[in-house]
Amino acid sequence: MNARPVDRILSLVQANGVLGLGEPTHGSANAFAWKFDVICDLASKGLLGAVAFEDSYIVGTRVNQALNEGGDLAEPWRDALSLWRTHTISAGIARLQSINAVLPPRERVRFLGIDSKPACHSALALIDAGAESPSLRRLARREELDEPGVDEARRVCEHFSRHRERHTAAAARQLMRYIDAYLTEPDLAGLHRRDTHMAETLLENLPDRGITIVWAHNEHVARNPDNFGGPSMGQVLATRIGARYSSIGILCGEGTCRAIDPSTDSKEYRSVTLPTAGPHTTETALRSQRTPFVTTTEFVHPGPRRFLGWRIDSSLTETAARREFELHRPTTDFDAIAYLPSSTADTSL
Repeated sequence: MNARPVDRILSLVQANGVLGLGEPTHGSANAFAWKFDVICDLASKGLLGAVAFEDSYIVGTRVNQALNEGGDLAEPWRDALSLWRTHTISAGIARLQSINAVLPPRERVRFLGIDSKPACHSALALIDAGAESPSLRRLARREELDEPGVDEARRVCEHFSRHRERHTAAAARQLMRYIDAYLTEPDLAGLHRRDTHMAETLLENLPDRGITIVWAHNEHVARNPDNFGGPSMGQVLATRIGARYSSIGILCGEGTCRAIDPSTDSKEYRSVTLPTAGPHTTETALRSQRTPFVTTTEFVHPGPRRFLGWRIDSSLTETAARREFELHRPTTDFDAIAYLPSSTADTSL
């Protein structure tokens, strides 16, 4: 079971635990496929309670309805972040839907969005619930707010967070979290709080049975007390629920990924070549180990590891790329690491 070490994964996570599944980039098709293999194996065994995605809470409710009632997944997924609108992820969710279709209702997997962005979805949900607010209407149109507008939106959210209808109250909380992370301080100085908010959203919506898998970047699921200004989501979860939380980082060798390349002056996702892993990186050490899956009690490395997200500048020199894309963190941020020898760019829907 080298490609899908589910037996070893099950030894790391409790029956009602939360398992963070990271990814080496936000656009590696083979990493996405690896994660869906794990997800679908667990779902087929009736062990999976939910998949929590680094995407909008509101979009997650729509995807969950289609996933559990056999509806059209393509329609709600059109509102997902462009990051996730790829062929591999779309096919993986459809595969999960087909598994759900043959499971008893009690064992069907839920889908949960744990992010507060974009704000337009929560703003629209509150407007639909009767909120009369120019600020919410601006957010629904994806327009910027001035300081008085931010204050007004916050007051409306505080009022609706006590709404008797659960979905409306949740939408208000998500919009408050968006305001806190993105609008309260200039230049996104509060963005580090997004990780705490994602953890809080997850904890508010944990299913009462089964494993919950969190789908996010390595650096969100890692345990890190200072992730660019505040604790990572994984750190918050480990603090709140202790041993019920575990995480697997996924690292990869050379290849390509789907990303935005600033050197092209284009905002479109495309296939971008990954910067080379340096001689002292965890990736290089794993390549020499020639093992596809290792726990961090078996293999400990001080780092750095590559930190590759949705944006990769291909024009950087090798030295500059290492400064930009290396993170000095140890492997012990995770409980285990899956190593993929290469990365293949996913394709846009």
